[in-house]
Amino acid sequence: MTGYGMQCYQCDSNEDKSCPSSETFDTTLNALVDCAGFEAKVPGTFCMKIVQRSPGWNGWEKVTRRCGSRSDLGVAWGCRFSYEDMGTFKEICYCQDADGCNGSQKINKSFLLILITALLQIIIYLHF
Repeated sequence: MTGYGMQCYQCDSNEDKSCPSSETFDTTLNALVDCAGFEAKVPGTFCMKIVQRSPGWNGWEKVTRRCGSRSDLGVAWGCRFSYEDMGTFKEICYCQDADGCNGSQKINKSFLLILITALLQIIIYLHF
């Protein structure tokens, strides 16, 4: 980490064209914000990336990146999935392992490994 606190990307795809919801996030177009500084809309000690998707053919997607001061479950790492009112899908990912960790578009490797392992177990179970 650099500076006095965690540094995260801070943007909202509904308000900022450099924070797209359907394209790759370009870290060169967005500056890191010191989560302990006055520029942070939400001061905190970790980074967050929130993705919301509405259901249906004409659904929308919104991505918010920001600092965080507390999580819904008290754990500030990993991703949580839920459905809100009217079936809106919500994914919140928390990280604090490196500055700018909420700029990633990639699936977490450990999540992918867990998914593959679970699928293999299902296939083996159904096969025997």
